[in-house]
Amino acid sequence: MVNKLILGTVQLGLDYGINNQLGKPTLEKAFDILHTAYDNGVRILDTAEAYGNSVEVIGKFQKRHPNKKFNIISKLAANTNLSSKDLFSHVSEGCKILNTDQLYGYMFHNYMSFKQNTNFYEELLNLKSKGLTLHIGISLYTNEEILDVAENFSDFDFIQIPFNLLDNDLKRKKAILKAKESNIAIHTRSTFLQGLFFIDPNTLTDTLLPLKPYLQEIEKIKLDYNLTTESLALQYVIQKEYINHVLVGVETSQQLIDNIKLCGAESTIPHSKVDKLNVLKSHLLNPSNWN
Repeated sequence: MVNKLILGTVQLGLDYGINNQLGKPTLEKAFDILHTAYDNGVRILDTAEAYGNSVEVIGKFQKRHPNKKFNIISKLAANTNLSSKDLFSHVSEGCKILNTDQLYGYMFHNYMSFKQNTNFYEELLNLKSKGLTLHIGISLYTNEEILDVAENFSDFDFIQIPFNLLDNDLKRKKAILKAKESNIAIHTRSTFLQGLFFIDPNTLTDTLLPLKPYLQEIEKIKLDYNLTTESLALQYVIQKEYINHVLVGVETSQQLIDNIKLCGAESTIPHSKVDKLNVLKSHLLNPSNWN
C-alpha cells in the first residue's frame, strides 16, 4: 500500500494547516523528510509554484542526491499571467529548478483557472506529447467539476480531489466511478482534513461548530474499534480500491514514518460506518470556507 502514497510538499515551503504546530521546517529537516520518503518507497512528490520555496527545496535535494530522483507532480499557478504559447518554456524552466528532465505530472491548480484558460488544455496535451510530462491532471473540489471533466475533458490522465472520513464514499463514489469509466486515475488529498481530525471536538467554535457531532461520531468509531485518528483516517482512504494515490503532508520525518507503517498495517476499518457519515453543511468540508 505504501506505493499509493504521494508526499505533499506544501509544508516544506509554507506554514500550512489548521493544526500545524511546527511551521515550515528548516532545509535540513526538509531533507530528512525527503530522505525518509525515498528510503521507504514513497517516490512521488506533489508540489506547485504557489507552495512558497518547496520547488527550490526539492531541486536542491535532487541536485545533492542524484541517486534519489523522485517522480514529481507540479501545478500551473491559478492566477498565472502566462500566455499559453509560453507554457512549454515555463515548465522547462521549472524542471531545471526541480533538477529533473521530466515531470511525472503537470496539473491545473483548480477548476476555475482551467475554465478561464481552456486554451492551456491543448498546451498541457502538447507538454505530454513532447515528453516534458508523463501525465496531465487537474485539481478539483465538487462532484459537478468531476463529472464535467469525466464527460468533456477525458484526456486528463488523473484528477486530484478531497476524500476523507467526512468527504467520503457517500459523497464521492458516484462521481469517482464516472471518472474511472473515462480511464481517469484518482488522486486524493485532505486525508486528515488539514488536521481537523486531530482537534478535540469540544474545542470547536464558530464556523466549525456544526461539524462537532460528526467528529464525536469519529471519536466513537475509534474507541469501538481501538483505532488511532491516523490509522482510521489514512487506512479508510488507502483501502478504497477505486483510489489510485493518496496525498499526505507531514511536518516531521517521524510523522511520515508513522504514516508509512500504517500503510503496511492490516487494521479492520469499519468502512460501512464511516461511509454513512453525512455532513449536511457540505461547504464546511472545504477549508477555504472556515474563515
